[in-house]
Amino acid sequence: MKLAFIPVPVMAGATAIIATRLLEFVLLFDAYGYVGVQELLSVGSESWFNSIIMLAGLLIVLLECQCAYAMMRGRGWSRRVFLACQLLSVVYLFCASEEWIGPMLFRLDYNTTPQLIAELVQRKVPDLAVLLLIYLPLSSRRFFRRDK
Repeated sequence: MKLAFIPVPVMAGATAIIATRLLEFVLLFDAYGYVGVQELLSVGSESWFNSIIMLAGLLIVLLECQCAYAMMRGRGWSRRVFLACQLLSVVYLFCASEEWIGPMLFRLDYNTTPQLIAELVQRKVPDLAVLLLIYLPLSSRRFFRRDK
């Protein structure tokens, strides 16, 4: 299949997934610096559970990038897996921020539960826009439904 036959919303959504994930790493290094990232990694390796959470986060990022590539190839499973990754990350962030599960490696700072929900929505706006691009337009739906 040639890339010229990919609908614009699908191409924009898949490109946005990869771009936002790369930008998150760049912003992480910008915000914490080399020493801060080293400290984050050392905290992440203090216990088995921290290590599992850190590796799971990295695996989700890699899975999302694989989904973006598969979306450009018209694979229907890629949309569902990307949606599942987003739901999993929202549930984890909510539970970790409410201190229902540990470690607090990835959590949001907030004062009240409505502030937490507002922060979660604000952080997930780019991913929500991608989901709208790959699920709503008729051209996107046709692209993923067509016979291979």
